[in-house]
Amino acid sequence: MTEPSSTFEFSLWQEPHFRPVNQFYRRQKHKGSASGDEQVFIGKDQEEVIVSAVRLVPNDGFFWLRSLYVEHTLRGQNLGSSLLEFVHQHTQLPIYCFPYSHLQSFYERAGYTLVSPNDLPNDLNQLFTRYKGKGENILAMARN
Repeated sequence: MTEPSSTFEFSLWQEPHFRPVNQFYRRQKHKGSASGDEQVFIGKDQEEVIVSAVRLVPNDGFFWLRSLYVEHTLRGQNLGSSLLEFVHQHTQLPIYCFPYSHLQSFYERAGYTLVSPNDLPNDLNQLFTRYKGKGENILAMARN
């Protein structure tokens, strides 16, 4: 499952390990890493270098979207939006995410809406509450 963009190709990561994806995340100064049964979608440039990635953590009837990153030198070129569009074309379940508040309009343009934390599935509500308790400036959003 791949789809070319003008200069980027998007796909669902199919390799048995996530080492190249996690190396990309480290280059972006992201502390998290892909693992386990997550679905990871990536964008590669013409040289086959990973330039964007996002993780979908499966849960009972929905996904939790995490760690959407675009190579910092390529930001502002709709690469993140294109990657999300590819994800949405290949995912049928609702998707929840906790973006930083300054990214609200980005996610709204991708079809996400604000949701009350009380309307989150229980596991996500607990995570959201914990993150907010640490002072994270995040929102609860969903795309059905």
